[in-house]
Amino acid sequence: MVRLIKILLIGSFAVQTGYSQTVTTDSLEMMLDRAKEFYYTGEYESAIKELENALLYLKQLTQPDQVEAYKYLAFSYVAFGDRVRAKEQFKKALALDPALELDPATVSPKIIKVFEEAKAETTAAPAAQPGAPAVAAPKEKITRLDATIRSCCVAGWGQSYRGEKSKGKKLMIAWGVTLGTTLGSLIITSAKKEAYEDLEFTEPSSAFDDAYDQYKLWHNITAISALAYLGVYFYNLYDIVFRTPPVRTSQREPDRGLIFRTNGDVLQVGYNFKF
Repeated sequence: MVRLIKILLIGSFAVQTGYSQTVTTDSLEMMLDRAKEFYYTGEYESAIKELENALLYLKQLTQPDQVEAYKYLAFSYVAFGDRVRAKEQFKKALALDPALELDPATVSPKIIKVFEEAKAETTAAPAAQPGAPAVAAPKEKITRLDATIRSCCVAGWGQSYRGEKSKGKKLMIAWGVTLGTTLGSLIITSAKKEAYEDLEFTEPSSAFDDAYDQYKLWHNITAISALAYLGVYFYNLYDIVFRTPPVRTSQREPDRGLIFRTNGDVLQVGYNFKF
């Protein structure tokens, strides 16, 4: 009887453990967003902890998210002065994306140097032995032109393509809602205009006034919706063409210029100065 109880307890623990290893995609994206925010504000220890927690669910992360997690983990280790661990994380990122490059305009020379060392060591690794599993072909490099073309078609698509999935999803929703509202109100405005123009002169003046007020109301709603749609669409293009996802190496190297950053359900907009 005691043995049976032990078996049941072990089985229950195994089931609970199995369930604990599954989280939603949105939760993982929020963990990555929090980790980046910790890194941007110089809280490197918190960033490492958040990224290591996210990597516990490696199989649930998409390949671009895995690369991002390893990359920011390496950035944080460089900030701590741990070059060995930083190289290990860069090598893992390069194994997933051999075409990975860092932008010297946004990444410090110290991080670039560690990355280049990791890349050189990865390139110099011995060739696979005969019979070893084939290595997957390098993933196509993400380019600004490809992202721009996508964003010209659908707002937010370019952001999702270059790895900013949370921002891309929000822009797509805003684009879809404002486009739908604009088209819907445009149809209603057209119907209200026809109803106003079809009124007979025998109708009382109050009928003309009511019909005109309805037409004017929907005309204004259409104009506001169209402006909102254009605002979302052109911000989406500006974000893709002129903005590079910010990477800060310490609190003493803040971003300069306009800031548009999302962290979970929080939208941060502002302007940073460096004195």
